[in-house]
Amino acid sequence: MPDSHTDEAVTSLSAKGEYENAIHLSQHVPQAKNISEMVLDAFHTSKESDQIRELRLAIRQAHDRFDDDKAYELMGQLKQLKDAEAADIAALEDLSTKFPISRILSSYKDDAAFQELVYGLALKVLNQTHQALSNPSAGKGKAARVKKEAPVFVISKDDTSVNFPLRTPRSKANADREAFEFLGFAFAGHGDLAELLSETFVDNEGNEQPATRQNIVTAIQQQTAFAGYSVVQQ
Repeated sequence: MPDSHTDEAVTSLSAKGEYENAIHLSQHVPQAKNISEMVLDAFHTSKESDQIRELRLAIRQAHDRFDDDKAYELMGQLKQLKDAEAADIAALEDLSTKFPISRILSSYKDDAAFQELVYGLALKVLNQTHQALSNPSAGKGKAARVKKEAPVFVISKDDTSVNFPLRTPRSKANADREAFEFLGFAFAGHGDLAELLSETFVDNEGNEQPATRQNIVTAIQQQTAFAGYSVVQQ
């Protein structure tokens, strides 16, 4: 019998590759790209537990207070929690080898937290799509099936500036560690293994937002977060 789980995994990888190529095509209007990034952001953010997100926020606050002892203590707690969740993930991966993802998702269809995630995302897509169709761009020009270079923004504060490439949504933050640290983010680890301590930022209304490059640039442009910073495109 064919392995349905393997088939689905291959399809998923193929879809990811197609998306990475499509997101760069000029034939896709900005509104469509923003909506697709929003969908990915929802699942990217939801992979972390509330406990981990709260610890990351507490660590960042400790860094802001220059309380190194507290930050070190919290980072130890974060490591223990991540190790425990890694064990849970290993168990889930074992489960995924026994059942196709469609069966696993189907078993969660009546789960309140899962419904909150799915319907919350559906509502965001509904609202964003309505906004995009109600306010179409003046014109998207002639489609060209070629990859575009990632636009580069310059973020400034006081007398200091850093480059901030608007890479694909799945690019790791450590590729632009200097820029993220300039914005106040903290990292754990070194080199390619470095990870953001917090993958969200808090806007002026106190809401957590996914710390994607697009969200950061938009927040600075609209002055909804990162007070004192400015941004211009090169």
